[in-house]
Amino acid sequence: MQVKLRQVAMQGLGYGLHLSRKTPLVVQRKLWLGLLSHGLSEPLQDGDLDCLYNSWLQVKVLDLNISWFFTIEHGALAMQTALPADFENSKHCCVSGGLVDLMCLMNRQQDPDTLFFQRRLMLTGDTELGLEIRNVLDAIDIDELPGKLKRLMQWSTQLTSHVTSH
Repeated sequence: MQVKLRQVAMQGLGYGLHLSRKTPLVVQRKLWLGLLSHGLSEPLQDGDLDCLYNSWLQVKVLDLNISWFFTIEHGALAMQTALPADFENSKHCCVSGGLVDLMCLMNRQQDPDTLFFQRRLMLTGDTELGLEIRNVLDAIDIDELPGKLKRLMQWSTQLTSHVTSH
C-alpha cells in the first residue's frame, strides 16, 4: 500500500512536470523566473550570482527528460528550455539527477556531497561554476523566503519526505 502511494505521488508529480514541458515557454519562464527571482532576490541584488553572466547553469531532471537553462542577463535571472545557441562556447555546468534527488537537494533534506558521491546527482561541465552557485544557494535561509515560495518549499519537503521514507 505504501509503495503504491509513493508510486502514485511520483507519477502525479512527474505528470505535472511532464505537462510543463508542453506549456508554452512564456508561461514556464514566468512561473520559474517569478519563483526563483523571489527566492534569489538578495543574492541577485548583492551580485552573488554574477558568475552566471555569460555562463549557463543547466538543471536536468533525468527521469522526466526535462532541462532548464539559467543565466544572468541585464542584471536579472533568465531562463530557456532549449539548448542555448552559445552553450558550448560559454562557461557552463549541468546538475542532473532524478526528480526526488533534485528535490532533496533543493529542500536540503540530504547532504549534497552524499547525493553526488552516491552518483544520485551529477555535476558536469565547469565544476568551479557549479560549486560557486552551490555556495550561494547554501547561504539562503529557507525560513526567510517569501511566503508563497516558503510554502512551496515546505510542501515539496513533505512530499519528498513521504516518498523517500516509504
